[in-house]
Amino acid sequence: MPRVLRFAGAFTLLLALFVLTTGSLKASGTTPASSQTLAVGPYIIDFTLDQNPPTVDTPLEVTVVLHDRHLRLQGTVTAEPGLGTDATPLRFDLAASNGILIGTIHMPVRGAWNLVITLSGPLGTNTTQVAVIVAAPGAIPIWLGWLIGASPLCLVVFWIWRQHRYRRILKRSYFKDDFV
Repeated sequence: MPRVLRFAGAFTLLLALFVLTTGSLKASGTTPASSQTLAVGPYIIDFTLDQNPPTVDTPLEVTVVLHDRHLRLQGTVTAEPGLGTDATPLRFDLAASNGILIGTIHMPVRGAWNLVITLSGPLGTNTTQVAVIVAAPGAIPIWLGWLIGASPLCLVVFWIWRQHRYRRILKRSYFKDDFV
């Protein structure tokens, strides 16, 4: 029985570790989900999104990195709904820091959106756009789906343990009756 209990404990621990580590990898924050090099008039930039595809009403961090970092620019991102998307345009300002413009945007409706990037600096004001498809959020979190899906395995482990225990009790009673 101790071996079965150790197995059940180890299985439960591995299952818990699996559930905890299959969460969003966004927490590591090492690389962006989407990155593009764009020309905004005379400005060459790297435009990054922290989610790909972005989801409805989830804050989406947008980063604009200038290739020529000594330029001091100001910028905005306007989220314009694409064809078939019933929404109004939304404007978001970007904060400047050492040649990097950072902002947080959200899009309230799923569907096609155009992110219009407007940069203003010493070489003038210019715009470019990036097409984005916004997805609906998942029905349930990934960790909860795995927990629900793996729950029958815990029941099977419990059933095997009970069967093992029942078998040992039967063996004891069988041998006890033979020697009396």
